[in-house]
Amino acid sequence: MNYFRAISLFVLAGAWTSLSGETTQAEKLSSTVDAALDAVYGSCCVEASSEEKQVKVRAVLESSYDLNVIIRRSIGRNWKLLDEDEQVRVADLVKQLIVKAYIKGLDDKNRPEVTFGETVKVSDKRLEIPSVVVAGDKTFNVMYRLGLMQSGWQIYDIVAEDISVVSNYRQQLDDHFRKGSGAELIAKLEELLKKEDLDENIEL
Repeated sequence: MNYFRAISLFVLAGAWTSLSGETTQAEKLSSTVDAALDAVYGSCCVEASSEEKQVKVRAVLESSYDLNVIIRRSIGRNWKLLDEDEQVRVADLVKQLIVKAYIKGLDDKNRPEVTFGETVKVSDKRLEIPSVVVAGDKTFNVMYRLGLMQSGWQIYDIVAEDISVVSNYRQQLDDHFRKGSGAELIAKLEELLKKEDLDENIEL
């Protein structure tokens, strides 16, 4: 399951904000997944260090998708408890963790196969794109939820084997903010980043 979560994390890169339409979104999701995998498994990168791969993967993510959307949804109402500097720092640390966990989760593993099903139009402003990830002898189901926002189509949640990424992390963050502060959250995230054995199952 940990390997699977790494796969679902990196596909946060899946929606190019300037495009619209069900077919276009699915095609862009697929091509961006390939680009993210190439940044790890491609001939240009297979011998690269973990740090170099992190730089390349983050470049793919930030060139194709606004990670702040899913980060802010995960933090929920607690976002307002952070001051402006804390918001910037938390968002940057989470992005670093996403990329590092993705790379670490794929260490010493073969390139997974990802296929996409038919896009479901929930409403004029909501799409769901199902996918199947085959990693070795294991198969996982991942659903990408996209919303039409002012910046275009964005992924606002990922449902991995019926577990919502947003709901999972929002619960953890709600628990933190019952007693903790923004500064303490930043300290936790910074400590997590120092871990060499960081995997994709990030617990706050």
